[in-house]
Order: sequence, then structure tokens, then C-alpha cells
Amino acid sequence: MEQLTRRLTGVLIGGALGDAMGMPTELWTQQMIYEEFPKGVTHFVPAMNKGAVLREMAAGQVTDDTINTKFIIDMLVKHQGVIDVENYIEQLRIWSKDSQLAELVSGPSTRKALAMMDEGVPLSQTGRFGTTNGAAMKIAPIGLLTNYQNLPDLVEKVQQICIPTHNTSVAIAGASSVAAAISYVASGRREFNEMLEIAKQAIRLGMTKGYDVASASLIRRIEAVNELVKTKEERVVLSELYELWGTGVETIETIPCVFAIVKLAKGNPLKAALLAANLGGDTDTIGAIAAAICGGINPEFSPTIINKLETVNGLNFRKMAESILSFSPYYKEE
Repeated sequence: MEQLTRRLTGVLIGGALGDAMGMPTELWTQQMIYEEFPKGVTHFVPAMNKGAVLREMAAGQVTDDTINTKFIIDMLVKHQGVIDVENYIEQLRIWSKDSQLAELVSGPSTRKALAMMDEGVPLSQTGRFGTTNGAAMKIAPIGLLTNYQNLPDLVEKVQQICIPTHNTSVAIAGASSVAAAISYVASGRREFNEMLEIAKQAIRLGMTKGYDVASASLIRRIEAVNELVKTKEERVVLSELYELWGTGVETIETIPCVFAIVKLAKGNPLKAALLAANLGGDTDTIGAIAAAICGGINPEFSPTIINKLETVNGLNFRKMAESILSFSPYYKEE
């Protein structure tokens, strides 16, 4: 069980690492990043009150990506591995109203859905406009408790989480691809092309769920950027992702970038976090998802990184992983 625990812990550390590393440059342009960091972002830095996001946050501090991930873990622990989306939403609503940080980091789809809930709109309808990456950013725990070899079950569980805030075909499909990838690496498998095929299968199923919305093809975009990584050097890939494919908050932009970063980083979570931090656009969410996947592939982190993330954010990644270990489909009693 130790190896499984390490992989689960690695996913959680990776997610927080990518989140915190990308936090200072969130929604910056690539040009702004290279002007401020001529050698690129290389370590944790505090928020800098520059660009589109103005806020005071410490070096190593996480945003809503990690906070929502923890809410889902807490919900799963409380309900013994069974999804209770109303419990998750209750935590989210309390945090959104009581936390000053929530005003600084919450995404547009989530804010809109919460406002509709306050107006009495039923949960079955509050997520019908949510097409952003807020579904994919928090879905890692669902990947950790499902088996990628049973994709219908995995996608159904993903949709349960998505219904209140991101109940659209593209958001569910994108989140399903992430959950499938997380499940794959949690199982101990590490082959990128196989993982990508499973992720695309999850997308096909996910696109049949939720409210239909007009969208470009996630699969074709993922395939295109995968070819880009194969043929171009790192700086060119980052430039093309930013200028041609987009690095914004929409699922259709985020998910192709995530799989490009995972491949470009060769499964190294720190490398993935740094690549995302220097990408421009929604750096923290792209970094959180990509580094979480890589954290399952290579769950090795320096004690300095772990200590920084845990101290600044009041987290215990090992304890979080152990709390959901028995819910994993790969868990076997010793």
C-alpha cells in the first residue's frame, strides 16, 4: 500500500505545486512574464499586483484549484467515498461568503452558479452555462477513487461533481479526461500515449453528458498540440500554445495545454509547474492539473517544496492521501 499512498500523495502535492507556482503570473501575458522574469519563473514568488489579477498572496500560497480539491476530499471522507455534491456545494458556499481569498481567486462559472443558487435556481440548472476549467481543476479526487478501466462509471461520477457549476458537455468532457488520466497514473501506469488514448475515450463519453454547447473539438486540439510537442522545441511550443491554441480559462483551451505540458515535462511535476507558470494565461490551473498528473507519475518532491506548500497553506498531503486511500479501486488489504 505504500506505493499507492505515494502516488496519491504525489497527485495532491503536484496539484498544489502547480497551483502555487502559477499563482503570481495568473492571467499575465507571456510578454509580461518574460519582462518580469527574464529567466522565467524558477521558484515560488508572491503575488505581484500586476496584470489582470490584483491581490496580496504569499509565495507558495494556493488558489481555488487546491481549495476546491480539498473540499471534495473532505466530502468523500465524510461520506465514506460516496459523492454527496450538496455537501461539497455547502462547503463552497460557506467559503465563498466567509473567505476574503474567495473573492480573489474564484472562477467565473462558479461565481455565476453560486449567484443563481442564492436566487433559488435548482442545482440541476445552475451549471448549464459553465464551460470553464473550474470542473477540471478540482476533479483529481474523483480520479483517485475511480478505475479508468470503467470509464462509464468514472464519467458519471465526474458529472455528479459538475452538475451544480459546470453541467455542460465540454466541461464534463474536459474534467473526465483529467479524472481518467489521474486514475491511470494512480494505478501505477506511466505510458503517456496510452494515458492520452484513455483520456480521449473519456472525452467522447463526457461529451454526451450535460447541456450541449457549441465547442471546438477537444480531441482534435489535444492531438494537434501533441504533434506540436513532438516536432518543436520547448520555447516554440509555449509560444504556439499561447498565441494559437489559447491558454485561458475555457476548458477548450486549458485541457489541450495540460496534456501538452505533461508531455513536454516528461512526467516531471516540478518541470510541469514551471512550464505552466511561464506559459501565460490561466497559469495556476493549467499548472495544477498538469503537475497533479505528473505527480502521480513521479511522486518525488524535495522536502523543501513540500514543507513550503504545507506550511503556507496549512495542509498535510500525506494525511489527505491516507484519508481517501481505502476508497481507491487499487487499494488492497495487506
